Amino acid sequence: MKADERARRLLRELEHHGYRPTPQREAVCWALAQHGGHPTAAEIFESVKRHGIGQATVYNTITTLEKLGVIQAMSLNTDEHTRYDLDTTPHVNFVCSQCSRIIDCHAPHLDLMLAQIATQAGATFEAANVVVYGRCEHCQGSTVSAA
Repeated sequence: MKADERARRLLRELEHHGYRPTPQREAVCWALAQHGGHPTAAEIFESVKRHGIGQATVYNTITTLEKLGVIQAMSLNTDEHTRYDLDTTPHVNFVCSQCSRIIDCHAPHLDLMLAQIATQAGATFEAANVVVYGRCEHCQGSTVSAA
C-alpha cells in the first residue's frame, strides 16, 4: 500500500470513529504513512514539529490510532522505544539483533499456525504481532557484534 493510501486509511478510521480530521491529526497520519517502516513516536514528532505540532498531539493521535486497531505497538528487545506497525494484518516482524532493522514477512500459513496456537492454549488472540530475532542478510557478513 502506498503512503498516500495508508494516510487516507488512517484518517478515514479516525473520522469513522468520530474524531475530527484536524490539521494536526492529518499531519501525524501523513508522517506515520510516509515513514514507511516502524516509527517511534519521537520520530513522528521530529517530522511534524516544524509545523508547530506538539508532542502531546503526536502521542495522543498515535494512542488513539492504536486503540482503534489501525496501528500496533511493538516493544522490541533491541530498542528502548515503542515502535508502531501500520500493517495490522497477521505477519511476522523479523528484527535484526545487530542493526535493529525490522523486516515484515508475510508467511502463507501464518493464520493457520496462529489458530492452532490459540486452540492449543485454549484461548483466542486479538492481534498477531509476532516478532522473531536473528541477523539480517547484511549483518550476517559483518563481524561486528551487537551492542
